[in-house]
Amino acid sequence: MPKFRAAAVLTAVESARRWAHQNPDKASGYIDSATGFIDKRTKGRYHSQIGGISSQAKKALTGQQGVAGPTVPGETTNRTDRPHPDMRA
Repeated sequence: MPKFRAAAVLTAVESARRWAHQNPDKASGYIDSATGFIDKRTKGRYHSQIGGISSQAKKALTGQQGVAGPTVPGETTNRTDRPHPDMRA
């Protein structure tokens, strides 16, 4: 049974990876949402670590290096150094 379970998990992971490559904007949005949630729950204590993990996840799943467009509402510059909005406020 464990071999079957491992094969099912690997199949699901590969399907998710294919979907992320086909829909990089949606996948990036989901990653931003998850990292923003975690940052908010930890009250910003791990902001830089979460940002690094977010960038790595986006690169691995979507093949894109950074974020296209503003990451904070109202921000007009195209900043790729911050992978998700600062939720510490």
